[in-house]
Amino acid sequence: MTDLPALEISRLSVGYAGENGIIPAVEDVSLSIAPGEFVGLAGESGCGKSTIAQSILRLLRAPGIITGGAIRISGNDMLSLDDDKVRNLRWNTASIVLQNSLTSLNPVKRIGWQLQEVLDRAKGIETARRTPAELLEMVDIDPARLRAFPHELSGGQRQRVVIAMALALRPALVILDEPTTALDVIVQQEIFVTIKALQKRMGFAVLLITHDLPLLFEVADRIAVMKDGKIVESASIADFLAHPRHPYSRMLMDATPRLDLSTIEAAPTPAPARPVLEIDHLTKAYGAHPWSRAAALTAVNEVSLRVAPREIVAIVGASGSGKSTLGRMVTGLLQPTSGRILVDGQTPIPVSRRRKGQPRSAQMVFQDVYGSLNPLHTIGHHIRRAVASAPNGIEAGDIEKRVAELLTEVGLTPPASYLDRRPHELSGGQRQRVGLARALAASPKLLVADEPVSMLDVSIRRDILALIARLRDEQGVAVLYITHDVISAGYIADRIVVMHRGQIVEQGPARAVLANPQHDYTRRLIAAVPGGLAPAGPASLQPVT
Repeated sequence: MTDLPALEISRLSVGYAGENGIIPAVEDVSLSIAPGEFVGLAGESGCGKSTIAQSILRLLRAPGIITGGAIRISGNDMLSLDDDKVRNLRWNTASIVLQNSLTSLNPVKRIGWQLQEVLDRAKGIETARRTPAELLEMVDIDPARLRAFPHELSGGQRQRVVIAMALALRPALVILDEPTTALDVIVQQEIFVTIKALQKRMGFAVLLITHDLPLLFEVADRIAVMKDGKIVESASIADFLAHPRHPYSRMLMDATPRLDLSTIEAAPTPAPARPVLEIDHLTKAYGAHPWSRAAALTAVNEVSLRVAPREIVAIVGASGSGKSTLGRMVTGLLQPTSGRILVDGQTPIPVSRRRKGQPRSAQMVFQDVYGSLNPLHTIGHHIRRAVASAPNGIEAGDIEKRVAELLTEVGLTPPASYLDRRPHELSGGQRQRVGLARALAASPKLLVADEPVSMLDVSIRRDILALIARLRDEQGVAVLYITHDVISAGYIADRIVVMHRGQIVEQGPARAVLANPQHDYTRRLIAAVPGGLAPAGPASLQPVT
């Protein structure tokens, strides 16, 4: 094994050209990774992590500009080589696994073709795997899937295919840029077990870019923490856990949810009342089509559930468990195949038949609020439109007052400073608050929050969950919280309902389910949580009460 570092970054600075000059994004960053070492680069969105990853492989596009410093991969000076030589080093010497595997794969080419395309780049280099089938076997996928298209694979399978591509030519360095953020904890655990086993066998170095500190603590040897384009702390995992030195590092630790089960209060027994949500024997099935190779699918199978007024119920399960399909049926976005849904005593009106002023007792809060807001319109326009179409009889002259009230209720103050801004001018947390304000405009009895914090940084997640809990307490709204994150479910919910393959396999008070899970699948979900459910010391969070 060579003595040269797998990656050596010296005083790297990167900026983005704008009308008023170059705006710094990365400033004077130095980082070295030894062969076979696993290093985590942690920090919140906008701190410069992904800019560094793009700079390492010379993938940075205009208006991004490397303004200073040096980058060497196994001794190759990446900033002095011409474009052709850099292209030859990609895959061979360094590779990258991105967050969204679906956009990393060609949607119209079969998996086998795409793997062979990478192998064809070898140009005589001795590789550990010679065929696409061997590559799939390396990442524990049946070679029969070689003829599949990307959309025919699960999210975890697609990410394994991208990992196989990244390792096909035995690179010295593999960059993992938030590779499992969109995946549930069981799949995340399986993927990192695979990566660690392959790293031990093949000896490549890893740079993991993430804001998930518990995951990083489990898999990495060292951590470097970034804030505002600079590395503010670098240490071994053991030293960092024992004594995080920088105030920002301590803030990240404090914001990382690590529940102490002993602090979860037993949920009070709801007073007898008509449930806000009644679901009886609900089923959603998708039939096979003659022009499609996809088999018939029952996404939700004979599900029954009750949600009391002011209750927060978490629906927990892996991707494909049917939890989001359930939420979309409750809000009228999907029609059930069979069964009954009552929200505040009424069957939800399908969105396609909904008219202005009709009751909207259940309102959805989406995972990707940016995708649910028209980027051409202002925040004021979105909230005004929601208020004007709500069934609560707001007079035209009172609309502006109600808009201001809604923005204030979700913490966007002063309201006037947000009215003329567009979605891209807000942070992720601010956009999620807009989504909550828009949902509350209809004065719903039930909020269906579908993965509302999974795309947010850890400190912002805590704030949004606390906001949802406060809205429940102040406005009496019940919440159906859909998530694959067991930790956040325990943090906010009175009751946890576990779904697996379209069915409810376990439910009960949050403390009981987390402390003493009865079903094997629930135990697998909890066991897969990075760091477990035990507290991490003084940094552990208390649940929302």
